[in-house]
Amino acid sequence: MEREKLDFFSDLLMEERKKVVKIIEGIDENWSKNIRDAVGNVSSYATHLADLGSDSDEREKETYMLDRELKNLKNIDNALKRINEKTYGVCNYCGEDISHQRLKAIPYAELCIGCKRNEERINNNHKQ
Repeated sequence: MEREKLDFFSDLLMEERKKVVKIIEGIDENWSKNIRDAVGNVSSYATHLADLGSDSDEREKETYMLDRELKNLKNIDNALKRINEKTYGVCNYCGEDISHQRLKAIPYAELCIGCKRNEERINNNHKQ
């Protein structure tokens, strides 16, 4: 891939990375705030069970979101590494170029669309 395109995708990945890090930091800040509030609340017995359930549900959502964003961060960092290694934009399975349209939509894509479809079809067959 030409240097100009690599620079474009590097910039795109760095912007995406900033967004992901901001989300992760927001979750971390919210968790820290909730812990400080819980520790500061001496009378936790006065808390209604419905409130505890809501808090638990919210924590579960945040945990799922944190897990997803950490995976995204890892994928982005791997893509930036591939740019430095000059292997970015090449399918990890078949070795063919990944289309620029796909990379614009998913800049950390490791598989071309054909190999990704095959992977999803295989995964879906194993789930049944």
